[in-house]
Amino acid sequence: MKMRILLVTLVFCCLALAQQSSSAGDLESRSSPVRAMGVRYLRPDDFKVVPARVRSKLNEERCLIPQDAEKPEPRNIVSGEFARQGQQDWAAYCSVGGKSKLVVVWGGPSQCSGDPFDVGPVSDNTVSMDLDDSEGNTPPHGSFWTLSAIPRTELLARLKVLNGNAALLKSAKHDALARSSIVGENAVDCTNGHWRELWYGD
Repeated sequence: MKMRILLVTLVFCCLALAQQSSSAGDLESRSSPVRAMGVRYLRPDDFKVVPARVRSKLNEERCLIPQDAEKPEPRNIVSGEFARQGQQDWAAYCSVGGKSKLVVVWGGPSQCSGDPFDVGPVSDNTVSMDLDDSEGNTPPHGSFWTLSAIPRTELLARLKVLNGNAALLKSAKHDALARSSIVGENAVDCTNGHWRELWYGD
């Protein structure tokens, strides 16, 4: 009788351990980041030159920074005076659950709402496949957008070459944001609380 009770107890213990292990595995799979095929990722804390408050904000967003697999230097976190002169802001491509969006950490009260490039969260796999395919039907290997800041002096020079629009030149009073890839570049700036497109080029 004692032996039977001992065997039953052992069976229940084994079942309980198995269930606990399964639950832990499920939790781990839910919390582990989703990564696109071939795309490298860095964590905000890998960017030591970025201020701690900015890294903390990106960590709160559970942000991973997607990188182009073929370009070893860290990219896709940039700083600039995006809302007004004298206010230092930061922008980052932020991948959460395999989808990237642009997150701006404002350095003061001047801000713009919404997504700068008006695209919202986009699957990293879609980005990688689209950009890789534009190279000539090559298998996805980790191409990704590159985010950059355009200083005001460079911005004015480029606007003069592109269109010479006097009103646009007059209102371009601070830095701009651009995203580029092998398929082209588009640039935006933050004006009167709203993002506006400056150019789009293939």
